[in-house]
Amino acid sequence: MTKPLLIFQIGTNNWQRQGEFAPGSGILHASFHQTMNSMDGVKCFSIYPSKVQTDPQDDDTFRIFKIKHDIPICESVSPNSSYRWHSMDDREYQGYLDRLESEICAFMDAVEAKEGKEFDYLISHHAFTNAMTAAQIVERRHKEGKTKLKHFNFVHGTALKMYIKEKEGDPEYPMRFLTKAQGSGVFNGIGHTQGVWVNSEDYIGKFLDCFPSYPKGNCVFSRIGVNQKIFCPRGTQVAQDLSKHLREEDRWKVGSMKRLVTFVGKFADWKRLDAVLYAAKEYEATFPDLGTAIVGTGPPEAIEMYEGLSKSLGLQRTVFLGPKSQDVLAELFSMSEVGMFPSYKEPFGMVFIECMACGTPTIGANSGGPTEFVKPEQGVLVDEEPDWRTEVGMKRLGSKVAAQVTKALQMDWKKRMGRGCVDFVTTNFSTLAQVRGMLANMEEWSSGADVAQCFRSCSSSGQISKRQLMLVLQKILPGRHSAALEQMVESSGASRGEVVDYEKFMAFLMQP
Repeated sequence: MTKPLLIFQIGTNNWQRQGEFAPGSGILHASFHQTMNSMDGVKCFSIYPSKVQTDPQDDDTFRIFKIKHDIPICESVSPNSSYRWHSMDDREYQGYLDRLESEICAFMDAVEAKEGKEFDYLISHHAFTNAMTAAQIVERRHKEGKTKLKHFNFVHGTALKMYIKEKEGDPEYPMRFLTKAQGSGVFNGIGHTQGVWVNSEDYIGKFLDCFPSYPKGNCVFSRIGVNQKIFCPRGTQVAQDLSKHLREEDRWKVGSMKRLVTFVGKFADWKRLDAVLYAAKEYEATFPDLGTAIVGTGPPEAIEMYEGLSKSLGLQRTVFLGPKSQDVLAELFSMSEVGMFPSYKEPFGMVFIECMACGTPTIGANSGGPTEFVKPEQGVLVDEEPDWRTEVGMKRLGSKVAAQVTKALQMDWKKRMGRGCVDFVTTNFSTLAQVRGMLANMEEWSSGADVAQCFRSCSSSGQISKRQLMLVLQKILPGRHSAALEQMVESSGASRGEVVDYEKFMAFLMQP
């Protein structure tokens, strides 16, 4: 019986479990893990940090990297942390990396002993500490004689944003971690990282600006998938289903609501919740039955600021729900007329896709990842407002959003576009399709890495292992059956057990 492909993933953020809410990259990691373990011939194991969660008792495929502080983040805020890497001193930073490496290696060793085979692939999330740790793990295991493992990196947005802020001289982000990443050599070529995925096409250029020696051909866009078992039309309605998610002081507001628009996002300035609140001020006056649900959280000062703005604007049907689970998000999207996400240069726009999967059109800003997939059939992207950081600019952006909300209600987008939104996600944004693409990438990149290693070996020793030679032949003679290739090697007379005389074999191939 063929043993499964073994994959290990290193997560940067927590998964959504045991009462702890998760940011997009944590949700995506969990989705990859679950999807891979649902596939034939694949087994995935994972680790991620949390100070709240504990190891599962009924699932041996993932573990918690326990920490005593909030999860470190690269920039901005996450749903449960504002603790930046830049706040760590070098001793604390290096201690984190050393402990992470040791715990991962111990977990991998235990899995391999149980499974009876070595890991094939190692995937790190974010182009930062996890990637550098993964490169160290591969090197460490190679020294132990475990040379099969290959490392790949999934680039999310925040590490790149941190590097760019360092390059631009932002005083809150002094040059520190970009130089560490560059100096580690993790992205200096395919020696330490065989392939890189980015979750937005424009990130390829940004990644290569930070790591110019990395081959562009091994850096590809991976279109984000969504779990449609969770995000699907739920049939929920405002009158019957919204009140259970409200705070006690807001329950009186639901009586006048028959329709809803929903915002989901962390309370960071670039998510531009201000524009949503200014928009609500306008459309509340036009539609007396329309409410606004605000889902998300942030530092206490941000919560106070946005809730204070809502009160100062006199909003009557705008409710703050705090962070919510994916199941609740699906219920809210399903009962909404439209989802509003006017972020500035949103990295990839997972929330758009989740909303559309529930049969609800979207309104966003014409920048960042959503420009790659949001079309008129699924909603609209409003023109950017260059001076959005000023109050006047934010109000103008809010007016643009309000105008589109008005259009969505008047033209009944939900009824006209809803089914098409679901079909669009099914066709283009399945997690299974994304993972299958990643597996194909890893197989291709691994073969390329083996071929490169093969030629490096040949140049120094004149010999090559039969396994490496077979990989080379499969690359240069595509379509040939492996048995035929093996026969070719044996017929050459260059084979001596598991080793082949490279020059003798090449002379055989050159015979007329």
